[in-house]
Amino acid sequence: MTPIIAGINAIAVADVKTVLAAYVHSASYKAGEVKIAGRSYTARDLSADELKYLTEDLESLAEQQSNPLVANMIARNSPRILDLVRVVNAQSGCQQGYGGAGARGNALVVNPLRQGDVTITHGWQVAITAIGATTWIGSSTSTIAMTVSSLPVLGHIYLGFVDPIEVPKVDAVQLVKNGDPWPEEVLVFNWRHGFGSHSTPVHELKQPWIVPPGENYYIPLRYNRVGDDRLEPIAFTVKRASDILTALA
Repeated sequence: MTPIIAGINAIAVADVKTVLAAYVHSASYKAGEVKIAGRSYTARDLSADELKYLTEDLESLAEQQSNPLVANMIARNSPRILDLVRVVNAQSGCQQGYGGAGARGNALVVNPLRQGDVTITHGWQVAITAIGATTWIGSSTSTIAMTVSSLPVLGHIYLGFVDPIEVPKVDAVQLVKNGDPWPEEVLVFNWRHGFGSHSTPVHELKQPWIVPPGENYYIPLRYNRVGDDRLEPIAFTVKRASDILTALA
């Protein structure tokens, strides 16, 4: 653990390599199998080189975060990201392992979730004119499907949320996965007082929201104030390199 803020508000940031190595050698790691929210999924394990590429990518993503809370969130949840990669890697349209920054073909890549990866009712920056519950990412009639051209070769994982604005306008979010609503998560952004210069409102989910290939979801939320808001998920996609290259061509 490396403290990156000095003084009374010091926050220790976990090391991705250490966390992943401990997980892979623990009794919790099951070769060929991953459990997500109590359900077992077939997994295709990574080679030593592929695990090294994933570790390097997650280290880079964590180190890019100026907010230590987010960096620590990524590092501590790196085993769950690995689990999702292993599940996606087991799909028949993948099975070329993890390729990272140099991936080609059906090798997998982890990237932060961006607006273009989902259908959203309100963007990451929006002017709220009415309080109450509403759709946000997807909806009951337009879910976010973990497929590409009908192939189950895609996965999403949500670790939390950040709202980089002085007064956040959202107090609750909810995952509805495969039509099954999960308990809402209350965003206790007011508890951020005392973090000094690192006072950007950050909320870590009680457990990551993981949506494996072939499944679907949407995320409603509740606004409790009017005005500008900038709620954004701390989330990642697991995709084939070929799908990313096609998207940017």
